[in-house]
Amino acid sequence: MNQSHTHRIVLFLFILLISIYYLSGLPSVPFHPDEQTYLFMSGDFERFVANPSQLYWDPNQSADLRQKYRLRDAPLARWLIGIGRQLARTPPPQVDWDWTKDWQTNQSNGALPSEKLLLVGRWSVAFLFPFSLWLMFQVAKSGGGNLSGWAAMILLASHALVLLHTRRAMAESGLLFSVLLTLWAIQRFADRPSWLAISAALAFNAKQSTAPLAILCFGIALVAPLKTNPNPRKQFLQAFAYGVLFVLVTLALNPVLWSNPVRAAIAAWQERTALVEEQVAAIRRVDAELVWESYPQRAFGIIAHLCFTKPATADLKNYLAETQAAEQAYFANPFHSLFRNLWGGAICFFLSLFGFAFSSLQARYLPFTQKRIVWLMILATVLQAIGQMIFIPIPFQRYVIPLIPFQCLWAAKGLEGLVQMIRNIIQKFTQPISSP
Repeated sequence: MNQSHTHRIVLFLFILLISIYYLSGLPSVPFHPDEQTYLFMSGDFERFVANPSQLYWDPNQSADLRQKYRLRDAPLARWLIGIGRQLARTPPPQVDWDWTKDWQTNQSNGALPSEKLLLVGRWSVAFLFPFSLWLMFQVAKSGGGNLSGWAAMILLASHALVLLHTRRAMAESGLLFSVLLTLWAIQRFADRPSWLAISAALAFNAKQSTAPLAILCFGIALVAPLKTNPNPRKQFLQAFAYGVLFVLVTLALNPVLWSNPVRAAIAAWQERTALVEEQVAAIRRVDAELVWESYPQRAFGIIAHLCFTKPATADLKNYLAETQAAEQAYFANPFHSLFRNLWGGAICFFLSLFGFAFSSLQARYLPFTQKRIVWLMILATVLQAIGQMIFIPIPFQRYVIPLIPFQCLWAAKGLEGLVQMIRNIIQKFTQPISSP
């Protein structure tokens, strides 16, 4: 058995064991009311099978709750949950969670899902976790080696925010997977607009905040022909093919757009804008200082969530008393808050920053293929981070999930750089002194 084959077996076993641990912990995650909303909206799967026109945008139904959700929220998670429910033969709930009412009222109205339904919803999205680990390994390895791949994968597998937010029946598991899929496609298929378009469209339809990655992929499709022979016609065709496929995938996942794509897309933009304004207003009523008003505030807030803050089981304080027992039981496992303190956060932040700087400096000495990979990852990091700062004034911790793959990538590169520097120092001092 050769070394590469042995390494693949070890990698597979590691991902399998970590995934068993991850999936076995699904019931322990404290309930988030938005899970009920995703379960509620997953009923669109049955409606689509029965009659797709039930999902079309209707300007006369602007007050319809389900239509609002179809316009506001990216659809990937609700399709995954709908398919998962069908496989488990579990019907969707008919009542959404009402944030204006207390816990007991929601429970009496049937808005608190059963343990079985909640677990089915969580399994429907959490099954992507092992694939995310594999993609993280491949993305980090491509720009360096096995050390980077293993380090990045272990960091992702042990990341406290990943263990909490991607185990819930919400958008974050599909979001993490699709962002990693997009990064992998950027590295492997820069000259194939179909791969770029499909992966970027999946990410966008997992969460609209990944739009910067979609724009980057369009740019790559546009300039890819330049690496061989400048050809404006080929550039146009590549970019056009990317755009068409991206739109087709987005349309396929959003039947709400089918009746009138342009007007429905405008309505979706308006609904999404209204949602952000409502969320900001709700946070201001609780504590105005929590809203990220300036770009420096947003930058510091993102860094704090990525490295320092305790995993947040709730976005707002509406139902803390009702979830307190579940939260205490969850955090009784020290692995669920690993490194989420001052020293752990400082080390993580230093490694990420050092890895980003080290890779930027080292890139000029790499072969062309590796150099291109490193610079594309740098550009993807910068664009996604800028996009987050510009468009997201809301301090919800789960909104930083698209940046976690970059955090793990650069922290792994930082670790690789430190190991390389230590090796060079040891080699320097252990070399025999040549006689004159």
